Amino acid sequence: MPLTVIDQGFPDNWLWRKYDTKFVKSISLQIDKLWPEKQNLLINLTWFGPMFPKKGWKVYQDLIEKTKTFDNLFLIATVDPPGIDNSLIQEMLRCLGATDLYLLGNFDGRYSFNFFAPVLLENFRQYNDSELTLEKLNFKFISYNRKPRKHRVDLVKLIKIEGLDRYGIITLGKPNLLYNPDSNNNLYLSIGEKCEDYVEWGHWYNLDTPDEFGIPHDLLSLHNIEYWKGHFLHIVNATESSVHRNMFVSETQFKPIIGMRPFVINGNILTYQWLRDNGFRTFNHWWPEADLENPAKMHEAIISVLKNITNKSDQEILDIYQEMLPDIRHNRNRFFEFAKEQCRRIENIFCF
Repeated sequence: MPLTVIDQGFPDNWLWRKYDTKFVKSISLQIDKLWPEKQNLLINLTWFGPMFPKKGWKVYQDLIEKTKTFDNLFLIATVDPPGIDNSLIQEMLRCLGATDLYLLGNFDGRYSFNFFAPVLLENFRQYNDSELTLEKLNFKFISYNRKPRKHRVDLVKLIKIEGLDRYGIITLGKPNLLYNPDSNNNLYLSIGEKCEDYVEWGHWYNLDTPDEFGIPHDLLSLHNIEYWKGHFLHIVNATESSVHRNMFVSETQFKPIIGMRPFVINGNILTYQWLRDNGFRTFNHWWPEADLENPAKMHEAIISVLKNITNKSDQEILDIYQEMLPDIRHNRNRFFEFAKEQCRRIENIFCF
């Protein structure tokens, strides 16, 4: 029986869309092969849900109105975390009459895979070791932020309160109540980068319209390479911060791994264990006094790490970096292995 697919996500000229289409097609063929006698529905959750009434959600509602039923429901989350919660998923199963549910991509479970690693493998700006290895320290840390999500704004505020901002580079997108309802947030921190500089590396959309955050969407490079080369610690400012959401690892978490830097995570602290489970090495043992994997103390712990490194001389930091280099090099090499593994996983998603 023909597979029904709801897939109305990003515009066709976005790189994310190219890979969304590729992966959905591969998984569709696998479904047809494994369940040829079943009524199957596959929904790409990119921009899907009642908050997007004119996109895939309308197609879904039309199916319900026609009392169309299915045996299997396949939900795939790729570029974003799942935009629908479990209660809505259960309601969809009931309305569709489906008995079996398969959660793919950015869901915890048997059919999880990482969308970003294969895309970065083929499209990330290429650097050699000499461009990345820390040789001269100019900045103790970097904390890049685009969308002003609450956990990002809160950490930036703490860094500034502690006077640590003078030791590093920080960006933060313009206040936006959709991402942070804090009406007292008036922070906007830019290093002067222009969206036009990053069309090739991620800012694919209309340059005629001013960017609402004032920070380029740089997905496929390490931003200003001179800044990158001269910094020690990278603060990963993740999309998700809650430990109660499905694991979501994007290009943000992979950048310090590709770019040969130790890192701490301002986000879902379970990401540390996820990275270790997938063969990467973390650096938390370098700062045992900082409780980096305690969600209640995440920001306090990051501030503790920043105080630790800002109290050290440049030479001390360079010496520590040299000691870290075996793990740093391991992580970079492991990324390319991991990305190829994800390609194979996507192509055989129901066999794992």
